[in-house]
Amino acid sequence: MPEDPYVLTGLIVVLLLSLAWHESAHAWVADRLGDPTARRLGRVTLNPLKHLDPWMSFLVPLLMYRLTGIAFGGGKPVPIDPRNFPTEHRARNFMLVALAGPGSNLFLAGVFSLVFTVCVWTGVIAAGPPIPNPYHAASSVSRVPSLLYDSDSLITTCLQLAVYLNVLLAVFNLVPLPPLDGSRFVGWLLPRPLQNGWYRLDRVGFVLVVVFFLWLHGFTLMSWVFEPVFTAYASVSDRLIALDPLGVLR
Repeated sequence: MPEDPYVLTGLIVVLLLSLAWHESAHAWVADRLGDPTARRLGRVTLNPLKHLDPWMSFLVPLLMYRLTGIAFGGGKPVPIDPRNFPTEHRARNFMLVALAGPGSNLFLAGVFSLVFTVCVWTGVIAAGPPIPNPYHAASSVSRVPSLLYDSDSLITTCLQLAVYLNVLLAVFNLVPLPPLDGSRFVGWLLPRPLQNGWYRLDRVGFVLVVVFFLWLHGFTLMSWVFEPVFTAYASVSDRLIALDPLGVLR
């Protein structure tokens, strides 16, 4: 947990925005595919207050942080009524609604990564202190900002956290365990006679998720996906920064 109050404030703002973006994406796609339930309840909105849940957004993260040192939770589940989808595409549409959430976070990570790049291009985020050139004592090399480098800059830290958190939210929700979004993809792949049984596991989903992450090394397994994805965002940003269209880094 960040100790700097400004960084902590930035973290909370980014988390609330990312959570609202994720949940509203579920609601918007459901509405587009024929289920207006969430829209009628006001869930197609970026207002975080509409998506917060007293249990999953506050009590569970605090409890897990006290017990394990790792805080994880979620927002208020978006109500979906699959009966409103065409019968022949019910499982597919249910899956598309689920994937809209993590997909929206990956998109938002890209937006924050692009904002970081533009800030470096325009000098809003300045290059770090020069690094002595080991091959030429009289010269030095400027340290070009990157999403992979720690920084004392508040805006850099907040944008790094924004990309990090959105990739983390996407990867976490794509774990194929009920009731996480990734489980809907599994449900779509299953033969129809098995689908109802799979979806009924949502009733014990919280237990499944806790067991997976705390006793089956779920965080380690998730890091195998998270790290290359985050590095890919940083690598694309680095390549764009190297273009230096305004000559700020020269």
